[in-house]
Amino acid sequence: IQQRRPDITLNTGIAGFQWKPYMSSFDDEYAIEGLKAIAKSVDPKVKVVYLTRNPLDRKISNLRHKHSKDSKEKISAHCKVGAEECIKHHSEFDTNIILPTGRELLKWLKNNVESDAKIRRALDETHVDYVQISYKKLFTTDNAGEWMKVFRFLGVGPAQNLTMDDVRASFS
Repeated sequence: IQQRRPDITLNTGIAGFQWKPYMSSFDDEYAIEGLKAIAKSVDPKVKVVYLTRNPLDRKISNLRHKHSKDSKEKISAHCKVGAEECIKHHSEFDTNIILPTGRELLKWLKNNVESDAKIRRALDETHVDYVQISYKKLFTTDNAGEWMKVFRFLGVGPAQNLTMDDVRASFS
């Protein structure tokens, strides 16, 4: 990825991608071999930041996006900081979200816990160098500790004395 991106130079520091593992294929031998290859990578060293999110928050977000697709007004995954029109458009899909309840919700939550455990177990068993990070701690607190945890793990960026004002000032 780094070699194909003209905007990334040797001084860039980090190149990455987002991977959302599908549990239906996570046990596949190719998926496991891929994790083993990541673990063996030395030049460059591949590190994984495993971002976890409160399952109910994620479910609400998924339902909001489904609601927008059903209305044929698909919303973007994220809004840029200060993009008031985008934020307003997103908020139009915050209502009429119906969460599953009872057995359906319990089954979904149980599957979520099992999937998370399966992912962490596979990362551990294949010896992938990873850190688990909390979405909530990254984005909804006034403490930059989780950001510094990421930077320390990656060996780049400020590993101390970072504030959330500093972090937010760098958001696009």
